[in-house]
Amino acid sequence: MIRAAFFDIDGTLLDHSGERSVFPKSTKAALTALQRREIKVFISTGRSPAMLGSVGRDLPAVRDLFPFDGFCTFNGQLVLERDGSVIHRLAYDPQEVLRFIALAKQHGLKCFVLEDELSFPITDCPEIRQHYEWMGVPCPPFYDSSRLMEHPVIQFNIFLPLEKGMKILAPLEHIEITSSGFDVLDIIPKGGGKETGLSAVAKHYGILQEETIAFGDGLNDVGMLRWAGVGVAMGNALDEVKREADYVTTPVSDDGVKNALVGLGVLDERDFCLES
Repeated sequence: MIRAAFFDIDGTLLDHSGERSVFPKSTKAALTALQRREIKVFISTGRSPAMLGSVGRDLPAVRDLFPFDGFCTFNGQLVLERDGSVIHRLAYDPQEVLRFIALAKQHGLKCFVLEDELSFPITDCPEIRQHYEWMGVPCPPFYDSSRLMEHPVIQFNIFLPLEKGMKILAPLEHIEITSSGFDVLDIIPKGGGKETGLSAVAKHYGILQEETIAFGDGLNDVGMLRWAGVGVAMGNALDEVKREADYVTTPVSDDGVKNALVGLGVLDERDFCLES
């Protein structure tokens, strides 16, 4: 029996393949049916909480697309209930933050620091300015490390291909590198990953690991697909992700979420008749 379901955003809940971003009607109906069956519905994303306020093109804020039960953000490092209550937080040791900043400046990396709610660039570049423009907010000033005393750092983001990033960051022992694609690397504390967010939610609600299901399409989803009782790769997922999944469904644009939930017996077609 499934008691909690976790969903990546881009390429899983949302289809960005066309000119407009789409939240498929079948996906929304499936999430509604899950909650009707008293199954918790969580987002699991590399985004920060602030980035749940935007999906980029043509859609309202992510948190307003559906009444999610909560959000595993920063690749599982910060887990929030719908009302904002913190279930889990894994932050960097301040000394590791200072080591990262020194290395980033040494190599001129295009990157920024992310706290619970705010983010700050370490260096200036067009990609960073475009990122904040996409979010609809002004580009903030450069990061001031004096903030470390009161504001823990949860994640770093770097505009860099994975192979090059792993080489440059090799001297840092207490980090892990993951990515949702587009040559943007998420640098998280060692021992982190989306699976830590799933584990925290399961523990909080008294849910067994085998009572969870997770959906994803990117490299940063692999850990949670392995951890979940059932790991589902979208049809549009990377081949590396599909190989790690228990089940491969159709693409997000072809009712992938609904088809998996029906195919696995979590829902059936009668659940969707109730939506018509």
